[in-house]
Amino acid sequence: MLVEYIMHRVANFPHPHEFFEDAANYIESGLVGKAGYGIDNRPVFIGSFSRAGDLLSQWRAYGSYAIEFDTDYIPQELSACVYEHDEKLNQASNAALLSLIAISKDMAVNNGFLDQEGYGAFSDIVGLVATLKHESFSEEQEIRIVLGHDIDPEIEDGLEVKFRSRGNILVPYVEADLPFESIRAIHVGPMRDQELAYISMKALVEKMHLERPITVQNHNHKIEVVKSTIPYRAP
Repeated sequence: MLVEYIMHRVANFPHPHEFFEDAANYIESGLVGKAGYGIDNRPVFIGSFSRAGDLLSQWRAYGSYAIEFDTDYIPQELSACVYEHDEKLNQASNAALLSLIAISKDMAVNNGFLDQEGYGAFSDIVGLVATLKHESFSEEQEIRIVLGHDIDPEIEDGLEVKFRSRGNILVPYVEADLPFESIRAIHVGPMRDQELAYISMKALVEKMHLERPITVQNHNHKIEVVKSTIPYRAP
């Protein structure tokens, strides 16, 4: 969607900058290159959260426990996913024009190459693309941490990439620090013996409070334990 809009802008802009088309080609090649993953290709990493705290499809997909975070204590920038077509188009069109102008001006100053201004404009585009999601997933109400989109391996050190196994494949990932005080609650999903799971989790959380008490804004930080209200049906 974004590449198509950029090409539309280039073809129909009334007074294009001399590097307008070069800027469009740079954005297109960069975004198309991101369609496949590559460690050397400025990879982007996503941390996914959900505003839907007690949604049956989420429990079925991801497991029986969920951690609730307080966004006030998360240091990374959080971006809401965009699902609705018109809103995607609106955000893509605004970002495309701003990036085209910034990148073309940067190329003009630097003899066809990019400096910090141009790289920043392109990273903004990549960060936006990382929040556009198919409308069929809208019930998830997803919020994302996006990392790596603003790092260019050619001019600075990239993120430290690690790997974990999932089935028969290796999954690349990076670690991001979330402070302990950002944890607001542990939710226990619909399951067999939910009451027993709830009691056990409360005991664990109380043990954690005793072992590492934390004061936040002059108050003791306490993690709640919450039971899902969705009834469990045995398979």
